[in-house]
Amino acid sequence: MITLNGILKYYYAKIERNVRSIVMIAIVAFISIWFIGFKAQVSAAVIPATPEVKAIPETKEVSATPANSATSGNAASGDAVPTTEIQTATDTSAATEQVSAFPSPENVEITVKSGKHIISWDKVSGAKQYIIYKKVTTDEVKLIKLGTTTKLKYTDKKIKAGNLYEYFVVATDGTLTSEPSETVYNMVGPDSFELTDIFTKKNKIKIKWPEVTAAKSYVIYKKNASGKYKKLAEVAKNTYTDAKVKKGEKYSYKVSYVVELSNGEKLEKKSKAYTFMASSIDPDKKMVALTFDDGPGMYTQEIVDCLKKNDARATFFVLGCNVDNYKSAVKNAYDIGCEIGNHSYDHKILSYLSSGQIAKQMADTDVKIKKVTGEVPTIMRCPGGGVNKTVQNSVGKPLIMWSIDTMDWKTRSTDKTISCVMNNVSDGDIVLMHDIHAPTKRAALSIIPALKKKGYQLVTVSELAKYRGYKLQKGSIYRRLKKKSGK
Repeated sequence: MITLNGILKYYYAKIERNVRSIVMIAIVAFISIWFIGFKAQVSAAVIPATPEVKAIPETKEVSATPANSATSGNAASGDAVPTTEIQTATDTSAATEQVSAFPSPENVEITVKSGKHIISWDKVSGAKQYIIYKKVTTDEVKLIKLGTTTKLKYTDKKIKAGNLYEYFVVATDGTLTSEPSETVYNMVGPDSFELTDIFTKKNKIKIKWPEVTAAKSYVIYKKNASGKYKKLAEVAKNTYTDAKVKKGEKYSYKVSYVVELSNGEKLEKKSKAYTFMASSIDPDKKMVALTFDDGPGMYTQEIVDCLKKNDARATFFVLGCNVDNYKSAVKNAYDIGCEIGNHSYDHKILSYLSSGQIAKQMADTDVKIKKVTGEVPTIMRCPGGGVNKTVQNSVGKPLIMWSIDTMDWKTRSTDKTISCVMNNVSDGDIVLMHDIHAPTKRAALSIIPALKKKGYQLVTVSELAKYRGYKLQKGSIYRRLKKKSGK
C-alpha cells in the first residue's frame, strides 16, 4: 500500500543520490582545473631555454647599424660614421654638443724651480678636474699619466738631467673630456757638457763629451779661418775624431746635442767653445807645469818663443793692468797652446779684501784677457798666495798654488832658479816663477830644453790636471797634481 510517508522517503533518497553526483562532478572539475593551471605554470618556467626565445632578430639588426660599425673600428666597410653620430644614435645628442663646446686648457706653461717642473694653465669653464700627461724621452719615449687635480697647476718632481719632458693637459667634468691642450716641453740639460780631447799618434784630435740620454744625435762644429763655426759632422755617439789637423796648431770646437719632440720638431742645444792643441801628450810619461806670475812683461815674448821652439807649453798668470801693454805676447802665448790664468787686476793681496772687492779684481781681469784671447780664464792664482775662506768663496775658479817655489823674485839669480827647478822637479809638480825679471827669463830659456831632455812633457796646469785625473773645482786649492792611482 502506497502511503505518503513512503512516497516522501522515495523522493528524498533520489534527491540525495543526485546531490552526491553533483558534488562529485564539482570535485572532479575543481581538481581538473587546478591540475591544468599547475601544468601551465611549470611550462612557463622553462620557456627561456627554448630555441625560439634565444633567437631575437631585432638584436641582430641593431648590431648591424652603421653606428655600431663605426664603434668596432670597421672603417673599411664604408659604413663608419663619426663618433658624434654614434652618440646621437644612442640618445646622447646633448653630450655631443658639450664635447664640441668643451674647450682645451689654454696658456699651458712650464716653470722650472728647484729642480722641479711646475705646469700651469688657464681655467676651463665647466671643468671640474684636469688630467696631466707627461711624455719622457730617454732612450725611448714613454707616455705617463701624472695625475688629476682640481687646481690650475701641477708639480712634477721626477726630473732627471739629460731627459726631454713634454706635457699636455685635458679638462674633464667627470664624464666628458676636452681635447688635449697644446704640448709644452723642457729639455733638462746634462749636469755638465764639457768637451775633452786626445791627440792621437796618428795626428788626429779625438773629441769626447758626456752622453745625453734624450739625444738622437750630436752635431760637431769647428771654427774656420774667418772665425765662424761651421758644421763638421753629425754623429750618433758621444765622440768624434778630426783628422784634418796639424801638430802644434790650435783648433776650436762646439758640440750640440739634438733631441726630437713628439711633433717631429728638432731641438738643438750647443756647448760653449773649447780649444784644443794638436800636440802629442803621452799620459804615461812624466809631466810638469811651469807657471809664470805678475806678467805680462818685457820678457814674456822671449819665454813664449822658447816654449814654441821646444814644443812646450806653460801657464801665465797675468795681471789685468798689464795686459793692454803686452797684448801680442799674451796672444802669442795663447796661440801656441799656453794657458792664460787670472792673477788679479793689480796684485792686491786678496785675503785683505771683501768678497765684492775680490770679485771685481777677478772680473776686471777676465774682461782684459777675453779681449785678447777670446776666452775667459778658468783658473786663478792669488797674489802672494794670500788665501782665506772669503777668497775661496769669491774667486769663482780653482785656486792654483805651487809645489816648487824658486824664490826668483827674491834671489834674482839665474843659477839659483835653474838649480831649484832641476834638483827638485818630479812628475806632477807645479813650478812658480815670474816672467817680469831678467834673471828668471834667462833661467827659463835654460830650464825649458833641460826638462825636455830629462823626458818631461811641459804642459799647462789644466792639461796636467786632465791627464792626471783631476777635475778642478771652483774654490778648491791645488798645489801639486800627482798621478792618481788607477790612472
